[in-house]
Amino acid sequence: MAMTQKIRPDLSGVPETMLWPLWNRAAEARRIGGLLDDPLSVDLVRRIDYPFFRKFGVPTPYLAIRARYVDGLIQNFLQKAHDNPVVIALGEGLETQLWRIGAEDTPWISVDLPESIAVRQRLLPSSDMQTFVPGSAFDEAWMDFVPSGATPFISAAGLLMYFEEKDVRKLLTMVASRFPGATLFFDAIPPAFSIASWNGVYVTQNYRAPRMPWGIRIRDIPGFVRSIPGCRLLSSRTYGEAFPFRTPIGSGVSRLPGIRGRVSPSLNLIKFD
Repeated sequence: MAMTQKIRPDLSGVPETMLWPLWNRAAEARRIGGLLDDPLSVDLVRRIDYPFFRKFGVPTPYLAIRARYVDGLIQNFLQKAHDNPVVIALGEGLETQLWRIGAEDTPWISVDLPESIAVRQRLLPSSDMQTFVPGSAFDEAWMDFVPSGATPFISAAGLLMYFEEKDVRKLLTMVASRFPGATLFFDAIPPAFSIASWNGVYVTQNYRAPRMPWGIRIRDIPGFVRSIPGCRLLSSRTYGEAFPFRTPIGSGVSRLPGIRGRVSPSLNLIKFD
């Protein structure tokens, strides 16, 4: 039997970072008792011609924690009585959330750079309910694809830290203006991580992730959210707090006085009133 030819993605810069969470999700899905049931990610790692281990090293649970956390947020959103629910994934990359949570019957808008969408369409199953919008998440053009009267859940997982604070403010202000009633998830790194990434983050000696200009301490998230008209914080927690049984050491460290507020990456959910 002939072996299936592997696919080599032509990615660099921020688009290449889509392979980093994929590697970690697939590892978590293969783990006995892992957080994710994600056979699509496992299959993608098998089919893609890319030196995952040489580039990203030994997988860690944190990016899988983020994926599982957002899975739960979207599932809770869809279980509530919303009129015309729609999920909008900004910078979706090779995220397999749509199939993990069984949302094939939900309108799903994927906003990403053209090269990223091309790879996604080449590697993942098609869905009649999915709309692809090539372009920047910070360009208001994608908002015109949201059906009139829809109630959106917007995921900006793994996205905002790659931009300046002024861009983040612009995006949240646009969403507040266009979609009152929407919910949005974003994760954030602390300023110390952002400063350390000034020349790029060496994940391994063979891979340097792009610079991450925006960092914010978890203790400063409430004030930041309040400073944007029409924006209200629903929850903010550390990765260790999300699934403490998966990262007992990280969970314990994040509870130490002074540590949580200053150096913990955060998982945040906001509402636009």
